[in-house]
Amino acid sequence: MYKIKLRGVEENDPNRIMALYQQRPNRKVLGATPYLSIYYFGKKFFNPKKIEQRLVEKRAEFDRRIQRAGTDSNKIENLLRKREKKITRLTSHLEEGNAIMQIGEPPVIYDSLKAQATLQQIHNYLNSKGYFKHQASFTTDSQNKKLTLNYNIQENVPYTYSQVNYNIKDTAVAAIIDSTRAESLVKVNQHYDEEVLVNERDRIELLLKNLGYYQFKKQFIVADVDTSFEQNQVRLQITINNDNDTIPHQVFRLGRVNFKADANLERFGLERDTILFNRIYYLAYNHRISPRIIDKKITIRPGQRYSLRRTSITNRLLTNLDMFRFLSINYQVDTLNSTLLTANINANPSRRFQETTEAGVSYSAYLPGPFGNLRLTVRNIFGGAELFEIGFRGGLEGQFALNGRSGNTQRPGSVYTTELGANTAIIFPQFLVPFNANRYFIRYSPRTRVNLNYTYIDRQEFTRTNQQTTFDYIWQMSNRLQHVFTPFDLSINSTHNIDPGFKQRLINARPEQNREVATTYEKSFASSFISSMNYTRVFNTNNYNHTLDAIFTRLFVEESGLLGSMVFRGRDSIPLGNDYLKIFKYYRVNTDVRRYFKLAPTTFLVSRLNIGLARAFDKNDYLPYDRYYYAGGGTSVRAFRPRRLGPGSYFPVSRDSLGRFEYETDGTYRRDIQSEQQGELLLEANMEYRFNLFSFVNGAVFLDAGNIWMLTNDPARPGSQFEFKDFWKEFAVGTGFGFRFDFTFLIARIDLSAKVYDPSLPLGKRFVLDKTVLFNSDNYYNLAFNLGIGYPF
Repeated sequence: MYKIKLRGVEENDPNRIMALYQQRPNRKVLGATPYLSIYYFGKKFFNPKKIEQRLVEKRAEFDRRIQRAGTDSNKIENLLRKREKKITRLTSHLEEGNAIMQIGEPPVIYDSLKAQATLQQIHNYLNSKGYFKHQASFTTDSQNKKLTLNYNIQENVPYTYSQVNYNIKDTAVAAIIDSTRAESLVKVNQHYDEEVLVNERDRIELLLKNLGYYQFKKQFIVADVDTSFEQNQVRLQITINNDNDTIPHQVFRLGRVNFKADANLERFGLERDTILFNRIYYLAYNHRISPRIIDKKITIRPGQRYSLRRTSITNRLLTNLDMFRFLSINYQVDTLNSTLLTANINANPSRRFQETTEAGVSYSAYLPGPFGNLRLTVRNIFGGAELFEIGFRGGLEGQFALNGRSGNTQRPGSVYTTELGANTAIIFPQFLVPFNANRYFIRYSPRTRVNLNYTYIDRQEFTRTNQQTTFDYIWQMSNRLQHVFTPFDLSINSTHNIDPGFKQRLINARPEQNREVATTYEKSFASSFISSMNYTRVFNTNNYNHTLDAIFTRLFVEESGLLGSMVFRGRDSIPLGNDYLKIFKYYRVNTDVRRYFKLAPTTFLVSRLNIGLARAFDKNDYLPYDRYYYAGGGTSVRAFRPRRLGPGSYFPVSRDSLGRFEYETDGTYRRDIQSEQQGELLLEANMEYRFNLFSFVNGAVFLDAGNIWMLTNDPARPGSQFEFKDFWKEFAVGTGFGFRFDFTFLIARIDLSAKVYDPSLPLGKRFVLDKTVLFNSDNYYNLAFNLGIGYPF
């Protein structure tokens, strides 16, 4: 079977119908069937008779070994386990072919019975959507031994609701349903849809369970549909039955609430100590966490009506404490009063001390760079469910050195940058505020994080240190939405041991007309004090492995200078030892929006838009080095070197040690690919098509576009300023393909990309895809290689 065509589907979702296919043609890439070719290639080396012979020999071999084991039960059990593993693997090879065949796909032979079964599934689906008068059939076309299967559908007019009536025997339940009619998912003149009816049953069940109806089940809800009255219309009657004909549904209230902090422990002859706090009973052999803290996370109370929503909120709040590795909430009907429930919250504590290590390899400047992190977590350090964390990190990253050219790893100019860091943090399970503001945020898992961080970076050109203190308020509106507000982010940045050659390069980059004026990039290395306030909002409907149809948005806003102006009364710098620290005043905004379109179970189209703006409050001022935006690299425009793209159409020219321009052999200026290029405005767009190749190996084809710009004129870098009339001509474009190795616990990524459009070249010469070369790192148009951990976005 070569192709399946679906015709006539206009009102329904064709993807939902295509998901019903019981046979699918072999996968195609650009019209070809490479997986089928791989299968046939592997079949040349497939010898089923040899595998059958090995199966016979293995069975006989293990029978002999088991017989020799005699009465040694442990040895026999071990041999039986090994035999099962060997036989299963050989049987798999016999049924599915060798490893090459399993990477490929066997030919799909048309099966008329499966086509008929698919047609019946289509009938059922269209009827469930209200298209009772639809027509559907299938036909086949064959040419050159390639068969095309056509599903022909005529939807016709869908049925709509002419009436929606309720028949509820319990008058109290009837009053609740009547008061929430506006929230009903089923309304007059809507299309009949069985899926919506199922959702309406779930809505009613959840509504009643949140109002005390603990034993209510959606099986009590019956939907009767009658199509015999009006043309293309249905009358719907929703009946809610009682548990039996005479007794109405019972409303339950909570009688007693128990919290057992060590439910996994049972000590013979000892009883748990019980503390009554705020009408909740806390049971534990040893009360390690203060009931006062736990009490703030429990929203179910004696006297309340049973509520599934409050139960879920309590579960989430307690889980977010990160104090318990397992937690459950269950209810029991009171034996003395059948209208009361006893709530039992059972928690198993997590280990107090936990060590987390991470290791990996990044790839930059044609050099592999190992990195590692070590973090120790101490839970409940002060008895109030606090988390204390101390971490260490270290890594090497490939960099373009002062004398290197084009990142050639065979030359001494390619060196490593060393980065070392340590941090310590304390996370409190509530807001640390002078007022009782926690009561307004109790359902949003409020936390306060105090963090101290130290980073040391050693490059050939300079050494840089960063000492940072942050004070964060964190709250979770839902599992998808998180807010972080940082009223205090204080850091001291210092640059030391600047290499004389690098300093000369900074001087060479000054404007030709005024060599005494330092560039903003040169100034940004000054030792500095940054006091900022920032806010982050993250909304994410995806999971860790990015396997859902989802959306991700991140908004970051930062302001620096307000606190410094108040404390230092408008001064531009403050003394520290023999140095002066510049006080920076700026604002910074960044928004990152990603959309994950799930086209098939293992096929996704992912798009991303990344916009950033950074600006000093004084137009004559500048930004700190690490507050500028940079473009290029593994998570940006991948065809261009990290942090070397832009700004705008600026073409960085290489100079020698005397400041003279360097030229290529053809007389053109030699490009300087060593210097990082910073900007105040960032515009990036990415699109990536992800698909499964075989087993745990996924493929990706991508297109990247973007650049950075300065918002003010930079005389040292002509063409760097953003101009509305021309900016669209200055987007760098790259394309390529990659592989993602999904090991479940981590995803390794390899990307190969080529430049398509280079804005640094003159107009008319910017299309450069035809100049791409392979495996020549001295060439600016060499195919870029990026290796990383996780998805790029």
